[in-house]
Amino acid sequence: MAIAINVFLSQLDSLIDADDDILPQYARYKFIRAAVEQYSDDSPDDVTDDVSGDGGKYYGISANLTSWVEGWSIIRSIEYPAADISSDEAPTYLDSNEDWDDEYWQGGTRYLYLPNHEPASTETMRIKYSVPYSWSASSVTSSETQAGHTFTANDYVYRDASDVWQAAADALLATHQVTAVDGDDFIVAMLTVDVPTADFFAVCNLAACLALQAMANKFSKSSDRNVINADSVKHMTRASEHAKRAKELCAMYREHMGLSVDGKGTGVKPGGEFVDWDTSPGWRSNRQYLFHRDR
Repeated sequence: MAIAINVFLSQLDSLIDADDDILPQYARYKFIRAAVEQYSDDSPDDVTDDVSGDGGKYYGISANLTSWVEGWSIIRSIEYPAADISSDEAPTYLDSNEDWDDEYWQGGTRYLYLPNHEPASTETMRIKYSVPYSWSASSVTSSETQAGHTFTANDYVYRDASDVWQAAADALLATHQVTAVDGDDFIVAMLTVDVPTADFFAVCNLAACLALQAMANKFSKSSDRNVINADSVKHMTRASEHAKRAKELCAMYREHMGLSVDGKGTGVKPGGEFVDWDTSPGWRSNRQYLFHRDR
């Protein structure tokens, strides 16, 4: 079931004491996107593609696995020959240690290598692999007017702190997608993601953890420790309270996901990594997975 980004925002706002003066809405949306990306690290989605044989041992991965995300995806299993469900055939799986290797590279292209098999053109491999949870345009749309916006159909956009629509420098930072343009008028569709409903509240807890750490950082910076006055003491107190609540919410996320709660094992990076809401969160390029294939 796809969940709209504003549904995440509603739950996030119920978990934090923030308004647009403390943490702008576009910043809260960024923390939702960051939380979904972290969740995808910890519990990726699975996709299955049927790949026809060509009589050889090598198969280009990006050419055959249509949803593959380089740097993120790994192959979970290969069924060969693929079972015919209508005939009640029993699935047969290749051995991940002996029958296939998904890390063979040549000329900048990754190949699936089958050392012991050469599937014929009449045979099919059923390959299951991991992918991050992806955002897509929903059927929830709104008509907008903004002079000189320069948007075109399919652009990813968000509304900034001044209530002005901006083109997202990266789709990761968007909340909507432009579906149609007519002069100064355009239509935007809200983005949705198919995170399992069973994990919805856990993802919201993580987003709130990141948002609260950002708020704690803001209050900490705005308190002048060289001048002890009522305002600085108040800011220091609020920073401490937000940091404590953030720690609690991150622990709740880790517990739900079966990750280390004490921070010593594999799990979420400590809250506070994403603290600058005027720029992009620190999207990681080198991801560590919760799951591992025993090779």
